Amino acid sequence: MENSRSLRAACVIDTDIAIDFLNQRKYAGELLQQWAGEGLLIVSTVTHLEIYRGTRTDEEECTAVFLDRLVSIPVDVSIARRAGALLGGLRRQGKTVGIADAIIAATALGMGVPLLTNNVEHYVFPGLKLVRGLAK
Repeated sequence: MENSRSLRAACVIDTDIAIDFLNQRKYAGELLQQWAGEGLLIVSTVTHLEIYRGTRTDEEECTAVFLDRLVSIPVDVSIARRAGALLGGLRRQGKTVGIADAIIAATALGMGVPLLTNNVEHYVFPGLKLVRGLAK
């Protein structure tokens, strides 16, 4: 019987951390290994899009293997509505953030887990717990 702790979501991984892992940055490997001990590692399907738009043909297999080992959460109606509400709230404050970032934030909020990112300035959403991947 599997340990129930290993079946719960640990965190959502932002695209920048995933790219750093694929580029073999040591901190990213250590960070993901640490969080894998806490539970399942999650990515939004938007992260697939963001990664593949910059993937070279010779990197596709390695990229697919990495992403296939993570739990990918598709953008459903609940995530889309939450992301829209997040963007609307910021717009009313005179702030703008990218749609992809809002979807990734909505995924983490919906899962109730922190978001691992180095781009903390992209994620100014209320209630979102951020964990910086690399100290700056």
